[in-house]
Amino acid sequence: MKPRILVLTVALLCLLVVPTVALADGEPGGKIDPSVATVLEASGGDVAVPVMVNAPGALDQVIATIPLGVDVTELPLVGSVAAFLTPVEIRALGDASFVTEIVADNPVHGFDYRSTMDVTNLTIGLGDMPEPAAGGPTGDGVTVAVLDSGVATNTDLAASRIVGWRDFVNGRPEPYDDAGHGTYVAGLIAGDGTASVPLENGGYATMQFRGVAPSADIVGIKVLDEVGQGRTSTLIAGIAWAIAHRAEYNIRVLNLSIGGNPVGSFTRDPVDRAVEAAWRDGIVVVCAAGNEGDFGPGGILSPGNDPFVITVGATDTRQTADVTDDAVASYSSVGPTLFDEVAKPDLVAPGNRLISLRTEGSYIDTNFPDNVIPVADFAPTAPAGTASNYLMLSGTSTSAPVVAGAAALMIGADPSLTADDVKVRLMGTADPVAGASVHEQGAGTLDVDEALAATTQANGWALSAFLGDGRKFFKNGDYNKWEKRAWQKYGWTKYRWTKYRWTKYRWTKYRWTEVAWTKYRWTKYRWTEYEWAKYRWTTLIQGQ
Repeated sequence: MKPRILVLTVALLCLLVVPTVALADGEPGGKIDPSVATVLEASGGDVAVPVMVNAPGALDQVIATIPLGVDVTELPLVGSVAAFLTPVEIRALGDASFVTEIVADNPVHGFDYRSTMDVTNLTIGLGDMPEPAAGGPTGDGVTVAVLDSGVATNTDLAASRIVGWRDFVNGRPEPYDDAGHGTYVAGLIAGDGTASVPLENGGYATMQFRGVAPSADIVGIKVLDEVGQGRTSTLIAGIAWAIAHRAEYNIRVLNLSIGGNPVGSFTRDPVDRAVEAAWRDGIVVVCAAGNEGDFGPGGILSPGNDPFVITVGATDTRQTADVTDDAVASYSSVGPTLFDEVAKPDLVAPGNRLISLRTEGSYIDTNFPDNVIPVADFAPTAPAGTASNYLMLSGTSTSAPVVAGAAALMIGADPSLTADDVKVRLMGTADPVAGASVHEQGAGTLDVDEALAATTQANGWALSAFLGDGRKFFKNGDYNKWEKRAWQKYGWTKYRWTKYRWTKYRWTKYRWTEVAWTKYRWTKYRWTEYEWAKYRWTTLIQGQ
């Protein structure tokens, strides 16, 4: 994927925030801003780089000076011309009397029709695809089942698009989300950006927080409670329900931003067996890798440890659309898996500081108000009193739905694709993450436009590679370490129950430990109920 260079309204921003500084004596013109030298240095050679040539009233002269064949964008609002120019061409224009200044063209933020997306969508390549209104991919006709804390109707996710619902926690008949996490996940998959319509389309926003597949439908399956906890048995029941209703709702993708401790081989793990059943029934299963990065190799959680499913780790985009500065997030779980030594994650995707749908009054919304994105940050001209519809979270629970949305786009474009076709195309087109090991990034970072263009067909089950037999990478001491960690993780004496939630470390700013300790008093959750050796399959599931 070639990162798209965005050149419209950002040109004004560059002019406002980058001062003109004359070059050293003897260099022609003195009109070339130091930012250009920075870009040239970063390019590493005599190549064309994106710049803006400021020449109010003389744009035609600038264009006449630029060699034929070079694409240019006229910016009459700010008296500039944007183009990719070589150092020689830049220097020549710097000598021209009609040019007042040449500055680097910021490649990150822009506000043309392709820039009406946030950093996440630009990073994964959707900026290189036509907009939905122009016939681009939307995931129309594809349904994604979200197993999480529920899903609520939202400005960006109308009730008509929540086509199915099942509540395994409270048994309520209508969709809701008391935690707020499931709706956030669903928004990353299929939010249509209604609450952040951009200026050029008649709205108030400077960027649009749209899901990857904005026309896909959602089936909400509630398996986590109001603070993001659930049971293994509940999760399995939810998966079974999705399989049973696959044809009724056209469920083609299943998102699990949920994980539990691997307590044995995937061949014996009941959740792994459940997701395999879904996969064999033709459903693309996308799982979060987990947020156990500090544990080191072996931190992939169940059911992400299963070789059939697509397991997703998280990258930090550094809040730029340029993939070359991306890094695997420090908390993202590292493979291979315990017990089976399966190569995981399969790929990584943006997962740090992602913006998606807010559920007003939910647990997250109530307890972490600083995670809500102020309207002024994305729609400064919105009418007074406009409530924000978005919040920011981090973790592999946010990277998994990005990939689930990509799978929906692929199936929407070609309904004949099998789950294995989707997996091999996603992995085969992923871009390497510089500086990351294969155990951190898998095949690399998601590249949606390349995955959509791929023609590879799977010739059987697309199993993740087996790297060993459980003893090549790990020793008995490593397994003991994991069991001790797992015990302490859910213990009452050393770690608060609330420490390990979806993002483990922080909800970007605030920890989960603000939950009152008395909420989980000893009399409600007896220690013996979670005794490791006896009740290993009843340990609670945590959102990732």
